[in-house]
Amino acid sequence: MRLNYARLLVNQKSYPEARGEFQKLLAEFPDNSDVLFAVAMLSMQLEDYVAAEDHLKRLLALDYRDRNTVRYYLGQLAEEQKRYPEALGWYREVTRGEHYMPAQIRQAQVMSKNGDLAGAREFLWTVEAANNQQRVQLILAEAQLLREANQSGEAFKVVERGLDKLPENTDLLYDYAMLAEKLDRLDILESSLRKVIRIKPDHAHAYNALGYSLADRSLRLAEAREFIETALKIAPDDAFIIDSMGWVLYRQGATEDALKYLRRAYAGRPDPEIAAHLGEVLWIVGERAEAEKIWNEALMKAPANDTLLKTIKRFKP
Repeated sequence: MRLNYARLLVNQKSYPEARGEFQKLLAEFPDNSDVLFAVAMLSMQLEDYVAAEDHLKRLLALDYRDRNTVRYYLGQLAEEQKRYPEALGWYREVTRGEHYMPAQIRQAQVMSKNGDLAGAREFLWTVEAANNQQRVQLILAEAQLLREANQSGEAFKVVERGLDKLPENTDLLYDYAMLAEKLDRLDILESSLRKVIRIKPDHAHAYNALGYSLADRSLRLAEAREFIETALKIAPDDAFIIDSMGWVLYRQGATEDALKYLRRAYAGRPDPEIAAHLGEVLWIVGERAEAEKIWNEALMKAPANDTLLKTIKRFKP
């Protein structure tokens, strides 16, 4: 009962209270694997990496039934702390189960973070996929490595080759569209997203991406707003879609209504791109002190965000 109560507190994001319940459980049942695993996961969530690592290693010592899951999370902890050789070691020990493919992909990500992009790509090519879902995961992982290395053109080609074999896969089509947007290929972006919508009519992010891309370029604003409104009906609490609604309203000149949506989006998710949008509209309506405050907060969390930096430069050259 105490364990279920503690998990309920976690679900409600009452983390300090949850930790207190877990600590009581650990004191009473120090070798209970379910309690140890739950406390380790909570510690990771609270970024208490030392405690999380101690609990996970304790599980291995107790011969926990799902050792591959424990190794996977130990790899994540090492990676988070930039202990890359150790992270690779843990990921390589994940031999099967639901975390096998994520562990392979994370190996490639660690190799790339360590400066070996070519080796990371070659490693992904050697991973055997059991089905099309895993093939797509590997393609998208390689594209993401290239995107992070500012090689959007090469990432575009990787996804394009994947679509030659799996032309109806909505995950590949969506990523292909997002890469096309980076390359300013609006024709491919639009055709790909329309295909996603045809295959999967409830794909909120496809509607949103299409509407936002048009709005951001001040193209066909009425149509852009319709796409975003459809996305908002499907996912009314999604902060990025709420942000898009604010952005298209701003482009249409409805700044007061735009601010309502952008404030709501930023309150739900203080993302740097949402901060860029909110700051811009605040600046335009004369609320410059608040705009600068929001931009500065976002810069502290994401100092290299391209959208944020370009927005600030436009208004504060």
